[in-house]
Amino acid sequence: MKRKPILLKRLLGNHAGGGKRTIGLIGVNRGAGVTYTGMLLAYYFSREKGLRTSYLECNSHLDFSLMQEAYEWNEEDEYSFSLDGITYYKQVTKSQIPDLINSNYDCCIMDFGIDFINARDEFIRCSNKIVVADRAIWNQSKTIEFFKTIVDTRGSMKWICMIPFSNQSEVMELSRIIDKSIDVIPFEPDPTSLSKETCKLFCNLFG
Repeated sequence: MKRKPILLKRLLGNHAGGGKRTIGLIGVNRGAGVTYTGMLLAYYFSREKGLRTSYLECNSHLDFSLMQEAYEWNEEDEYSFSLDGITYYKQVTKSQIPDLINSNYDCCIMDFGIDFINARDEFIRCSNKIVVADRAIWNQSKTIEFFKTIVDTRGSMKWICMIPFSNQSEVMELSRIIDKSIDVIPFEPDPTSLSKETCKLFCNLFG
């Protein structure tokens, strides 16, 4: 009888810290830096946390094809390419997502581009939901409008909002308007080599 609490604790511990992590990324506008943010996260979970990581292109932007052409990879085929413990999947459809999530990965990052309406259900199912906003002043109205549209969505106050290439002073007013904290991602000249500052930010957010 005394062993049951130990087993229960172990099972709960595995669920809380050792289960599969799914991360959804959505941008408020094209060019906000969703793919850049996803690459940083992929390298954080792969290199810093030692997790088998997949990065799914769940949009029609074709950015992954450009990435595949620009770099050399350990393995690649018509549908995917991999390096440094990360496998990138191109042009993933909704019907393919369940199989890829249930594949042999510890962490699955999904880039939904900017189409929140069509990606809403899959995005909400993710264990971590990240909204990527734009630092440009002329695009901040899109961030404000986005958060207005989700205000009645259950749990949306816990969604993470990130802005790449900015500093905290630049986003203070925007944070006040949307009534939400905004995490600033430092500029990384090489997304495959994260700075201590970026690692600290991700560690605080994701452990």
